[in-house]
Amino acid sequence: METDNISIRLVPEKKGLILKHSVYEIISRKYTTNVCRRYNDFVTLQNLLISKFPYRILPRLPPKQLMMDSLLEERRRGLQRYLQIICQHPIVGISPIIEVFLTDKSTNHQDHLQTVAAKEPDEYSTLSENAELPLEDQGRLAASREKMRILLNSVIKLTKLFDHSFVRLKNQSSDFKEMIGIVKSFEKHQETFPTETSESLVEGMNSISLSSEKSSLIQNMITEKLNLLLDVLTAHSDLCERVEGGIVSDHQKAISKMLNINKQKIKGVIRGSAAENVHALHKQEMEQTGVVGSLGRHSAFSLQCVLDETSLVDKYLQVLPSILLSFSYEQQKLTKDQSDIWGNVITKECSKFIENNN
Repeated sequence: METDNISIRLVPEKKGLILKHSVYEIISRKYTTNVCRRYNDFVTLQNLLISKFPYRILPRLPPKQLMMDSLLEERRRGLQRYLQIICQHPIVGISPIIEVFLTDKSTNHQDHLQTVAAKEPDEYSTLSENAELPLEDQGRLAASREKMRILLNSVIKLTKLFDHSFVRLKNQSSDFKEMIGIVKSFEKHQETFPTETSESLVEGMNSISLSSEKSSLIQNMITEKLNLLLDVLTAHSDLCERVEGGIVSDHQKAISKMLNINKQKIKGVIRGSAAENVHALHKQEMEQTGVVGSLGRHSAFSLQCVLDETSLVDKYLQVLPSILLSFSYEQQKLTKDQSDIWGNVITKECSKFIENNN
């Protein structure tokens, strides 16, 4: 599949003095289009995808929080990761629903999207009757889910640590900017604090501040890649819960149907009617509803999808070592740069001190 490169730009649009909403401009490299969508459009898309692809990983949307400026950028990044994941999915990504969402510029976009989705069958209903499904492998499924659960918890911890590092860098840059202001104020007292020393320190602190800002930008990009992995692993966990809930629900329906059949058989015997007629009636009913007859096949399909999605998540996880190495390299580079900056300042001041004393 030709993968798509999605980017989202925030276009704030204010309404009145208090109420306001934000518009997101979505740029798709695959379709060479740019469309504007609101958060509610993403919610509609998510609901449609869940109904059509219930057995595929579908990431969560970022929460609909109060429209605080500090949270708008966080939501924009979350929506961008959401579209990146679903657009690069080998099955979900080629759905006409996705194409309409990324290309339709009509004023009644949601109605158009729902119309297109109504014509699209869910994934299971398109399965050929001759398609062979492997036996339900409950043990393999449980092992896969446990593996993903452990990885999810580990990535959650890593994300928190990355965030802490990012905050420390931003604070360091702010601290040095404040220090620069204080050191500059010393220039009024040259008899105590020489101007040349003040200038050297200001130059060094400014370089440190710029180095921290640059590193924070790079680390922010690295953290975004880790956040994408977190979204994928969370989507896998949600998928397992949907599948388990669906299988349990189908089994309950089947048990209820069978109990009803047995009751009808007993009533038929008591009333003198032929049990064979009752059995034939319910056999016809089961064939029409497909509740019991297709239960095993439906369960096997959903479980096989979980295993397929687990393999897909494994491919995402292959970038985890490079993320950690990139983070480690950036930390090492920042430490070296700052050490070199301070080393140059100290060397310069020591040379001045020796020269003056000679």
